[in-house]
Amino acid sequence: MFGGGQQRPPSIGNSGVPPYCVKTIGSRHILIGGGGGASKTGVKNEIETRLFTTENASRDVGFQSQCVHTVDTGSMATMNMDVAYLVDEINARYVIVAGQDDQCVLYMTRGFKLNELENDSLCFEIKQVGQVKTDFHPTFSYQKCVRFDKNSRGKIFATGGADGFIRKWDAQIVSRSDDGNAQPIFQVQAHESSVDDIDFSNDSKFIISVGSEGTFIWSAETGEKLYDVQFPIEIARGFKMRSVRCTPLGNANGNMVFVAAYNSISKKDNVCCCYLSLWTFNGERRVARPIVTKLVAKKESISTLSVSDCGNFTAIGTMTGGAGVFDTHEFRRMYFAPNSHEVFITGVEFLSKKSPQICEDFPRETPGISSGFHSAIVTLAADKTLELHRVPHPQPQPFSEFLLIISLMSFVLSWFSSYLIVS
Repeated sequence: MFGGGQQRPPSIGNSGVPPYCVKTIGSRHILIGGGGGASKTGVKNEIETRLFTTENASRDVGFQSQCVHTVDTGSMATMNMDVAYLVDEINARYVIVAGQDDQCVLYMTRGFKLNELENDSLCFEIKQVGQVKTDFHPTFSYQKCVRFDKNSRGKIFATGGADGFIRKWDAQIVSRSDDGNAQPIFQVQAHESSVDDIDFSNDSKFIISVGSEGTFIWSAETGEKLYDVQFPIEIARGFKMRSVRCTPLGNANGNMVFVAAYNSISKKDNVCCCYLSLWTFNGERRVARPIVTKLVAKKESISTLSVSDCGNFTAIGTMTGGAGVFDTHEFRRMYFAPNSHEVFITGVEFLSKKSPQICEDFPRETPGISSGFHSAIVTLAADKTLELHRVPHPQPQPFSEFLLIISLMSFVLSWFSSYLIVS
């Protein structure tokens, strides 16, 4: 239900395959990974490239997403993915790492091209350049997460999976390996069971990992374990960390600042809830502490987490199909759409405020999808639907309301002053 005048977020398209992950690639496109896996149901496995376009878009929204390219991934569905740029958006050179079963497959874009089958729509020339086995669980090997080192321009990435290992990889070595058996830079048994999530710190010094038995911080250079992250006192019992994302907020003082998402273990309505917590970690002293921890939703569990490139905004998707955006500094709710999708959200991504020049006929810079708004996110759900959520700037208070408030204050002060004189 959408009360208080809030409208249902607009649908901007439907994925052609069962979707599991979404990533922005540049300011105009998103990648969607998914498929039916190895089961012989006739459901394809592919990575879709979708372009934000004004064609066939409603006047209220102004944008629609159009599938402009697909990459066939054979018998393997893409379950997790990350994207890094090699140069900049103008050159359209990106590296993509995609988790497919126990493999990590590397793709590279060779620049823009026009898709003649889709009205000469702008897309990327994407080519597979490497593949490596990243998980070695004896009975159920499966890569669960992958993240690029943000400063390596697509050269370094880390994976985690069912065997509990974190592995750090050199993308160039993986791409040069003919047999798919490239060796990692290092590997460490990080968790007793699977690695549920990982991320690099913004200064590339640390890797943080999430597993069923805890959350740990590691040296990104050696793989040494540096810190065991404890629960904030507000949620010490009955909760589990779901996901983690590092932010650029601590770069100035050399600290790693990260956002952690927690879900209650019990799913009963009277106790089910979720929290967000902002942490800082000092590498020299090897000390971490929570800055702020806040309950963000009751009767909800977080299914996916994203932090904007600037670090100021945090977005969540929930198991009931809800989507929310929060101020990272204090987790003030800026936007929340409960039950926006009919099923759980599998991916959420922030969208750009501006798009750079890509040809001489365009202005030097054009407005992005979130232009004119605080921020905007795209959400992807298991029912193949994509929705656009835009967070408006706060409306200025009408001048008439301002005068009314001043008048009321003047009346109260006048009455209070007369009361003091009489008494």
